[in-house]
Amino acid sequence: MRPDIDLIQSVYNWNLKAGLLNTPYSDANESKFPIEEALEGFRTDKIAGQLNIDIDSNPKEISRQIIGLIDGSEDLSDTDRFDKHLDIIVYSFGSLFKLGLSPEQAINGLVAVMDANSKKLESKIDSHGKLGKPADFVGPEKELEKILKERER
Repeated sequence: MRPDIDLIQSVYNWNLKAGLLNTPYSDANESKFPIEEALEGFRTDKIAGQLNIDIDSNPKEISRQIIGLIDGSEDLSDTDRFDKHLDIIVYSFGSLFKLGLSPEQAINGLVAVMDANSKKLESKIDSHGKLGKPADFVGPEKELEKILKERER
């Protein structure tokens, strides 16, 4: 099998083992997760105030509130959903390249994240479909820092 397919297969296998593929597709849930990730690292007190929610809300809570403000699904076709999520991948990789990473370094970073995510497989999934982190969870940050130090600027 091609190495790039192996990586995509490992992402699929992780989602399967995590039980995340046991629930039907939901426009709200599938949109909440990228919003949550996009909000990480930003001061969220201002947006929380504008949403009239707890000022100490975290990106997870804010993403749920944002999606909650939307009145139902737009009845997207599966083609539109497929395109939406592929566009997220394209723009996400483009952002990695803007950070000065090569395609190989981006792939190595994804491998590091998947290795860390595999340690979450024993955790419970919350009511919104998000997999938790075990108490002894160690994220991929050190490996990602190593990859970033190797990039050419």
